[in-house]
Amino acid sequence: MDVILALDGGATRTRCVAIDLSGRPLAEAEDGPSNHLQESEKTVHDRLADLTERTLALANLRENDVRCLSAGLAGVDYDGYGAEPMTALFHRLGFKSCLVFGDLVIAHAAALAMEPGIVILAGTGSAVLGIDASGRRVKAGGWGPVYGDEGSARGISQQALTAAARAYDGRGPSTALLEAITAALRIADFRDSISVIYGAQPRDIASLCPVIYRTAVAGDSVARSLFDTAAGMLVEGAMAAARQLGLDRSPVRVSYQGGVAEHCPLLVERMTEKLQTQLPLARLQPPLWPPVMGAYLLACRSLNCQAGLNECSKTTSIS
Repeated sequence: MDVILALDGGATRTRCVAIDLSGRPLAEAEDGPSNHLQESEKTVHDRLADLTERTLALANLRENDVRCLSAGLAGVDYDGYGAEPMTALFHRLGFKSCLVFGDLVIAHAAALAMEPGIVILAGTGSAVLGIDASGRRVKAGGWGPVYGDEGSARGISQQALTAAARAYDGRGPSTALLEAITAALRIADFRDSISVIYGAQPRDIASLCPVIYRTAVAGDSVARSLFDTAAGMLVEGAMAAARQLGLDRSPVRVSYQGGVAEHCPLLVERMTEKLQTQLPLARLQPPLWPPVMGAYLLACRSLNCQAGLNECSKTTSIS
């Protein structure tokens, strides 16, 4: 059996799905992050080896059944920069035919079915990718946690921690975030957050985003303002991509991907409002498929497999 092994490797999790050439998913498995810029070479090697082996075993397949391994990975940029070491890794794992893209590229391909437009990625980190009808690409954002990631789970959480600290000190407005974050960190007093956030095993602050969102939905004005700010920053990136591609004065499709966009309707609501004002000819639409399907679609195109491209719209079991 000929299959495509599609991978979506992010900063939080890595997902692998075996899909046949008619678009039918056969098996999938999941593991932790696989960003080779943040994890050790051994960790990434072992994780991807185990993940691909488990996926094939679940589908009762062998490596020689894989027509192509197609991966979209954090740590690889939209233009392929950083793909070489990961391609070499997959070759060492026994996959002779492999394609390696940036995670932003497969997110775009899945959200808009490889059609032109702009995709906002708001997950653990954030970035925007625009592609015009000629295939020209422009990226905005994607600068990482130190001087980027605006509107991401990490960025929202950082701002929420700042708001909680200001409330604790009396420097800022009172907010339910102070109590919510203290409880989420399992500490008795917010000042103990220093040892949790900066300790020997520092907390991944992006994991606080669901707590912050629940606080916003419950009506806390400070928490709600964080999602309004996040939406503005993400739309700012979409505007920048549109201007550079000359799409700011013509109809353009805009979509989104990532856990924050997927699980925080308030963020999407605010993005819609801001796009209507700042890019009135844009049409914001939900993503057609999750990013891992983008890896599959790009492999089908590379293999000239029209059946997979035609039938993937019927693949409803991958969500």
